[in-house]
Amino acid sequence: MTSAVEVFERDRRRMLARQRTQAAVGLAVFTVLLLVSFQRSQFFGSDIGGDPLGRMADFLQRMNPGLKPELLLEDRQTRGSLHAWFYALPIWLRAAWQTVEMAILATALGSILALGASFLTAQNLMPFAPVRFVVRRILEAIRTLPDLIMALILVAAFGVGPLAGVLTLTISTLGGLGKLFAEINEEIDPRQLEALQAAGAGPLKKIRYGVMPQVLPNYASYALIRLEGNLAGAAALGIVGAGGIGLELQRAITYTEFDTYLAILLIIIAMIFLIDLFSEAVRHRLIGLEKA
Repeated sequence: MTSAVEVFERDRRRMLARQRTQAAVGLAVFTVLLLVSFQRSQFFGSDIGGDPLGRMADFLQRMNPGLKPELLLEDRQTRGSLHAWFYALPIWLRAAWQTVEMAILATALGSILALGASFLTAQNLMPFAPVRFVVRRILEAIRTLPDLIMALILVAAFGVGPLAGVLTLTISTLGGLGKLFAEINEEIDPRQLEALQAAGAGPLKKIRYGVMPQVLPNYASYALIRLEGNLAGAAALGIVGAGGIGLELQRAITYTEFDTYLAILLIIIAMIFLIDLFSEAVRHRLIGLEKA
């Protein structure tokens, strides 16, 4: 007679064998898809000749500003100086600040809209299923539309300038944060809402005193993370005419000023780095985490 332990061990071995087989099949399928993707994307070979990594190295070499240590502090007319490399620094800094303004405004507007949408899509806060369904589908439609495509449409509608960029990032922020905020709402402790309902509180008071104290730190954390993404997005959208430092990058691309690419990219990287430090400090303060 087979003991219970033997039956358990036999079933366990079968289960492990099945899991290993599924993992092996999944890995094989993924490997095939990866190899096909490499081949179809011309990663290791291209119709325009040469290997991509070699062309990348050549492009990076073209971006080299050719700085010379003995000439770094010379005037703008001296090739190899910092002044000659960052020849339009005041203009670039003004454009960078406009990019920051675009990101902040779009994040604030998008977060406010996402806050309202999150209450309409959270199952524990919106009892009417048709409302949840419609708002969720709208948010999904927004998330499927690439920012660059949306920016091109809005630039055609409103003209070249920061307005199209702000609207694009606001809509994109609404789509992304609306889903995240709704998920945060659905994870709250329901006992506080039940206590408020037992005390006769209305829907607005339940949200104000039962929901917001629980979710506000997470809201702020996600909004700050989105701010970092919107800053990079605002810089990229400028390339299609949506304002900010991307316009300067587009001009450099048009005139094939390779060293100017690098100068403007360094400004963008520094800008995002500073915003990231600020956002990290604020997030840590909100959640009570001491900075190491």
